[in-house]
Amino acid sequence: MSGIFFVIWKSELSQPIFDFVHFYNVGINRVVDYSDLIALIILPFSYYYKLNHSINNEKLKYLPKPILIGICSFAFIATTLPREAGSLNFKSDYEVQFSISKDTLLKNIYGSYQRYDDPNYELVIEIPEKRSRVYVKTIITEVGDGKTNLKLDSVLYFVTESKGFWGVKKKNVDYMKSLKLEDFEKLFIEQKINIVRKE
Repeated sequence: MSGIFFVIWKSELSQPIFDFVHFYNVGINRVVDYSDLIALIILPFSYYYKLNHSINNEKLKYLPKPILIGICSFAFIATTLPREAGSLNFKSDYEVQFSISKDTLLKNIYGSYQRYDDPNYELVIEIPEKRSRVYVKTIITEVGDGKTNLKLDSVLYFVTESKGFWGVKKKNVDYMKSLKLEDFEKLFIEQKINIVRKE
């Protein structure tokens, strides 16, 4: 039964169910990914173990079956919370210069990084009260004498998550869509630039 349900859940066969619950704004989602079916390999082993190492039901009386079923079901279907993304595509001219090396600037703002030779870096601005994140593109270039330019090149898109499984709040998405370039630049300065200046 677990195997059959898992195959249906991870296939297009379950799409009508999701279409129905989404109509009522219930935030249940899944990704159709047939490579996940490799997990079914474990079923013969678990069945063999059950036959040869059955547990006395008396040992589980302290844990009511509905609780046990609830925990197992949550572990089975738990996934990323429902989210909604929106394109922003703002171009920015904001630029600031620091009297530190590019290496130091990257460590202060990004913590860790990989593309050292590439001047383009994607950065995330958090707006926790709206359960949202904003993704921006920055350009970092060394200008000599131990100085580095940091330019906020563009504000790319936002992602807003739900608090539970009942869908994303429309007012949070509307708020994100209402923000202007100046608002994002202010957030960028508060969360990223001011951190470097305090170092």
